[in-house]
Amino acid sequence: MSRTAIIARKFAVALRQPAFVWLWLVPAWLLIGMSSAMIALLPFRRIAPWLGANLGATAHRPAATPEQAARARLIGRAVSIAAGYAPFRSNCLPQAMAAKALCALWRVPCAVILGVERERPEGDLRAHAWTSCGDATPTGGACSFATHVPLSCFVPAHVAAQLQR
Repeated sequence: MSRTAIIARKFAVALRQPAFVWLWLVPAWLLIGMSSAMIALLPFRRIAPWLGANLGATAHRPAATPEQAARARLIGRAVSIAAGYAPFRSNCLPQAMAAKALCALWRVPCAVILGVERERPEGDLRAHAWTSCGDATPTGGACSFATHVPLSCFVPAHVAAQLQR
């Protein structure tokens, strides 16, 4: 595929994106960069409190209205597109952290889930992070619940308190 064809295809895809995605590309890109820097500079025990309260090895899907789930999908799209243009680490964990921050900004209930692949040869663990909001999975792929075993699920402290009642 020629360079001109690639640019034309990317431009056509960009034109189809909603205004929300366009408006939040730069903030999503900056949040991915900050998350990547945090991961590189801090031990996870310092990052974990920022993610929220840890529910343990469970896959919690916070209840969300259809509007909140739709907003979460748009946030996921903005984060995914921004990650594609990042010159820094932009794999699943920085994306999940950025999506969590944007969901909190928009008051969209969100859980960050860390897990490992189910069917891996012995000694070959492959970690993955994704976000969940109602029936939406903004980052990490919709099949993450089926293909990965949750090890940690982070939710806001007030949600954790309600779940423990």
